[in-house]
Amino acid sequence: MQQTGKVVHWRDDKGFGFVVPDNATQQVFFHIRDFTDSKIRPTEGCRLQFTLSQDKQGRPLAIQSKVISASASPAPLAEHDIVDLDYTQDVALYFRCAFLVLVVIALLFGTLPYVLPILYIEASLFTYWLYRADKAAAKARQRQRLPEQSLQLFSLIGGWPGALLAQKKLSHKKRKFLFQREFLLVIVGNGLLLIWLLSQHGQLFLGRLALWS
Repeated sequence: MQQTGKVVHWRDDKGFGFVVPDNATQQVFFHIRDFTDSKIRPTEGCRLQFTLSQDKQGRPLAIQSKVISASASPAPLAEHDIVDLDYTQDVALYFRCAFLVLVVIALLFGTLPYVLPILYIEASLFTYWLYRADKAAAKARQRQRLPEQSLQLFSLIGGWPGALLAQKKLSHKKRKFLFQREFLLVIVGNGLLLIWLLSQHGQLFLGRLALWS
């Protein structure tokens, strides 16, 4: 039987959302692949017509869906509210290259243990800046966002203290379970690498790499 309801959550980048049927309070999952008209994409606040079904786990599922009433169009973003994430990613690429060059130079001259605090501070400051840019894009409801893999990569190379501070201060990414699980593994991996570098075996390895040891 066909039902109608209001979309209360929609992830356009993932193609799924939740709709609350009329005269009901339970949210029902729906996916863009189940829409009968692929040209009209749903938005939060729009009204859907759908058939109530169930998935393999017995949970309610909306299928044969279509938009019957669009939501009110949001106000256009002011120019100063738009975050230029293309520029941000370009800067991130330059930073990665410069960071790699500094690490290679430190390895060749046998000074890596001494410059590690500086590298961690630089990586943390830059990682915090990336989190702030992505948070601003999220608040502005921009479709383009920074890849989560990029944020994790900068945490892995030593920027995890800045990432941890950004998550707490900016309330960004700290409620995403999968992201937090990967972030924990990143911290553990970085910590184990740091412990090894400062150990006797690590020092011997760095000594072999150095040009003047």
